[in-house]
Amino acid sequence: MFRLSAVVWLGLAVFFVNADITVPVSPAATYPGSWQASMPVQQWQQQQRQLYLHALLAPPATPLATPQLLQQENRGSYQAELWQIPLSSISHSKALLLTPKNQPIKAAVLLLHDHGAYFVIGKEKMIRPFAGSSVKTEAQHWVNKHYGGRFIGDELAEQGYLVLAADTLGFGERGPVQYEQQQQLAANLLATGYSLSGLSAYEDMQLAQFLAQRPNVPKGKVAAIGFSMGAYRAWQVAALSEHIQSAAAICWFNTYQHLVQPGQNLTKGQSSFYLLHPGLARQFDIVDQVSLMAPKALYLINGGQDPLMPLQGVLQGHSQLKKVWKAFDADSALRTEIWTEARHEFNQQQQQQVWSWLDQWRLAPSD
Repeated sequence: MFRLSAVVWLGLAVFFVNADITVPVSPAATYPGSWQASMPVQQWQQQQRQLYLHALLAPPATPLATPQLLQQENRGSYQAELWQIPLSSISHSKALLLTPKNQPIKAAVLLLHDHGAYFVIGKEKMIRPFAGSSVKTEAQHWVNKHYGGRFIGDELAEQGYLVLAADTLGFGERGPVQYEQQQQLAANLLATGYSLSGLSAYEDMQLAQFLAQRPNVPKGKVAAIGFSMGAYRAWQVAALSEHIQSAAAICWFNTYQHLVQPGQNLTKGQSSFYLLHPGLARQFDIVDQVSLMAPKALYLINGGQDPLMPLQGVLQGHSQLKKVWKAFDADSALRTEIWTEARHEFNQQQQQQVWSWLDQWRLAPSD
């Protein structure tokens, strides 16, 4: 009898290990924090932004050490610098800063790197590593795979933009973690009163402030650009930080209804902890989170063949966003596109469109 019971329990254990675990509740059909036309849109934003900031579980605001310049490299028309930047009372990061030479700075760009389940590099996914770096091969492979072979930070610096990219916790010099360690990292932060998603968001806000305070940055001309998880981070920091005035987000936009389905990434744990703030989804949808950045300039690109972002959710979200920007009388500040043949990528053709959009935005009068 004991042997039979053991076999039965073993079989059940195997079943539960391999079964697709679904959430016991479905995403809300409507959210109490979503904007309604009967409410003044500015008042709605003020209330919901405070709720969003509270959900970050951010570290206490304390005086931080002075950022330190660690290394420099001449790259012809621009200078590359490696900085150590204190970001909170519990964290700091190394960041690459590219500064144009012999020309006025057009604007500043905060680049937010992707996830991609690849932790060996972070900032080097977007800015070329230093000549003596040990991750040059890995970085080149990554940009070949996802960015059309280009380090987009260096592309922007050559055009006259001041560019910053830093390692997120778990990536590059702040890791690298193994894929299976993400859950442990998130659990340790939750067990000490923080969250992985919230700390990452707060750090991005601190990076935005650091960038806006660099010498010779035109006032009101700081943009955020990101791909994949970096796209999520780009519109998020634009929604939460006064130091970011525009965002281009490539391949991360949808609704909870479509992302919290069996088999979708947000249901699997691990990487999701960079994207899910405790309790926030009871109040409003992803679209509402993005809407908190209105009427700032926003350029959203999604791929029609992207398996990570269901197209129906993208289109549904676009419709809702347009209502909010229209309420601000800022329809022209919102640009949304579906590249029908594109997958999960930020290719050269998309980059050229973003650079053109960025140039138009930085030439527009600031408020």
